[in-house]
Amino acid sequence: MTEAPKGLFGRKSFGLELRELPARPLGAHEARLQVLACGVCGTDLHFLRDAADFTPLGHEACGRVLETGSAVTRFFPGQQVVMEDVALCGVCDQCKSGRVDLCRSGFTMRDQPGMAEEIVLHENMLHLAEGLDPVTAAMTEPLAVAIRCVETLAPEPGKPLAIFGMGAIGLFCAAWARLRGAGPITMIARDPLSERNQAAWEAAKALGAERVLYTRDPDWTKGAGPFASVIVAAPPSLSKDALAISAYGGRVLACGVTFGAGRTAEVDINDMVFNKKSLLTSIAEPGLHFPLALSLIRSGRIDARRVVTHQLPLSQAHGLAQLYEKDSPAIKTVIIPG
Repeated sequence: MTEAPKGLFGRKSFGLELRELPARPLGAHEARLQVLACGVCGTDLHFLRDAADFTPLGHEACGRVLETGSAVTRFFPGQQVVMEDVALCGVCDQCKSGRVDLCRSGFTMRDQPGMAEEIVLHENMLHLAEGLDPVTAAMTEPLAVAIRCVETLAPEPGKPLAIFGMGAIGLFCAAWARLRGAGPITMIARDPLSERNQAAWEAAKALGAERVLYTRDPDWTKGAGPFASVIVAAPPSLSKDALAISAYGGRVLACGVTFGAGRTAEVDINDMVFNKKSLLTSIAEPGLHFPLALSLIRSGRIDARRVVTHQLPLSQAHGLAQLYEKDSPAIKTVIIPG
């Protein structure tokens, strides 16, 4: 008898459980995938630090098609694909009105972990990723998220851009913004002595950033602007600092979230009004820009593998605690179910 596939669930204090997954019959428009690689997102780490209940982990996945439903015509067993965690439906009023970003009736993972041996998904959530290393292909989702952030902010070419946070999203924002012509690009992090920040700064330089500032330095704001555009790929509380260093007419985009402290910011609305500053937000649902992200990865115009520092087998996912409960040179870790 074949063993049931397993998947990873987590909660606060880095509590992890590898559970047998319930059998899922294949719908007519669905595909069953063998997961080859799945990145650990910042959201997963928030769950592992703050979630009270066990939550399915992982949505940055690359897999191989094992079987398809009777109505699937675009994908075939053996093909390698990457997945969106939420795909727009294409038929709701918002989609039909050109506001696909507001679609709330799309296709989802239906509480399945991406950090799993198998997953069943609607075909609309899939993109072909043949010929790519699965670990690199798994970076399609975070790169697509970063592209969305930058496109929403629309930094002007040749104008200075600052990015709070040197996680994968902040790093990929720097990479895509540089290709769009923004710059010089300044990364902003907290502690210059952090092993994680030191590793991330090396990646940031390789992806197009020109300097880094550290907020632990009491004088960090001197010479720190003003910036025409600022991205907060870090706790939302830093939006206050981002607005403070933005220029007259500056635009700030907040895309970082946290489930613990740091989810709010007190901002000076008078300063925003009188200095014509804007505060925007971006969230990665439904998925957009996957074809562009795949093209950039395939062509090598963005070295997506540059943010990957660690890989762990699914059976050894408990090692995430050693990488992220304390300072370490870990930026992006990828779980390998096989």
